[in-house]
Amino acid sequence: MSVIHKKIALKLANELLGDAHFLRCSLGDDADKDGASTKVQVNRGAKKETVYLDLTPFEAEPQPPTAAQYFRGITTVEALISAYHGAKHDFVFEDRLDGAWQHVANYANEFLHAILAKAQHTITDFQAGIIANWLANLDVYTAVKSVESLLNSRADLSLLEISAKKNWDVHFDHLAIRCGTRARNDAERVVTLLKTHHGYCSPQIDSEAFYQFSDGWNAYPLYKQLSNGQVLRIFVDQSDADDPAQIIQHWNRVYGYTAHHLAIRATKQVQGQRFAVSLEDVMAALTRHGVEILQPTGEYTGGLLQQVFTKPEKNKTIPVALSDEVGRYGVELKNMIGNGKLLEIVSRREMPTALAHEVFALYGLDFSPDNSLHSAPYYQYFLPAQAAHVIKTSIQTG
Repeated sequence: MSVIHKKIALKLANELLGDAHFLRCSLGDDADKDGASTKVQVNRGAKKETVYLDLTPFEAEPQPPTAAQYFRGITTVEALISAYHGAKHDFVFEDRLDGAWQHVANYANEFLHAILAKAQHTITDFQAGIIANWLANLDVYTAVKSVESLLNSRADLSLLEISAKKNWDVHFDHLAIRCGTRARNDAERVVTLLKTHHGYCSPQIDSEAFYQFSDGWNAYPLYKQLSNGQVLRIFVDQSDADDPAQIIQHWNRVYGYTAHHLAIRATKQVQGQRFAVSLEDVMAALTRHGVEILQPTGEYTGGLLQQVFTKPEKNKTIPVALSDEVGRYGVELKNMIGNGKLLEIVSRREMPTALAHEVFALYGLDFSPDNSLHSAPYYQYFLPAQAAHVIKTSIQTG
């Protein structure tokens, strides 16, 4: 960890400690001689389980928003889908990796083609313009995966439309890519792809570079700082090698490397300061728009990271033979596999403008609260307990 990154993390922690919700943490070698730490502590649930949140900014060199050349200025559905194909052709994706598709069913391509074909009849040119304008500020990898998500989910598009009316700014937060099983190093293969061909990096904080979950899966979080100020996060997950019934590998077999979910969040600018739109406000707006919301998590974090899924997009087109194949691992798994795609709503508490300037300067960027792409949350990472929660809600079959 660089000295400057640590100094800024200490400032962020000190700022939060003025809020009674947060407790001082002096554990580990991140604490300085005065006992100050780059982490803050919160207590979770009735049992007051201790949770630590590291505020150290990740280290990265800014990368260009490569999606701009494909999606900027698009105003029709036809042009949006053409740009999607062009971007996917020009960059390396999973379909060009040796071994990546060996265990993916042919149906995965049929599923994706059906999404694109259906969009030509269900998405208007005006909506295509909204989508393309948002995608143009991303990189090619997240833009391509987001197209697949946005065209498959009314919930995703709803938030973009709602935000325009409410004068909210919508930020890409992360994508979760389902990658098979560790028995074949499926996630490791995708991590190498993202680092080698798309400019992503692992965080320098060891505890945030790999997550192992008790219910049979694991994940690699990756990060990318764009030169326009946006932060991109990819959650690359897979089933454990010794858990053949864990659902992620079966999602991968059925749906390939389409995103399990796209996570987005909203902020607003008020008198020179950017604020997060609360999870409650976004949930209420989506509910009024006819989008069903599941059980949120993260209320104990003082707003540093709150998350909720919308009701899964149900897929009823899985071939019987493929569904039966999955069903050999359990009847419930056969039912769950139809939860093909979700939207996740995230809220991350924004830091004061003065500190945002310091964080952006780490990447050689100038922060402006008036810039709709500029968001500076205190906490950049994930929380494993919450990731486990949202995965559990995503397999509800009721």
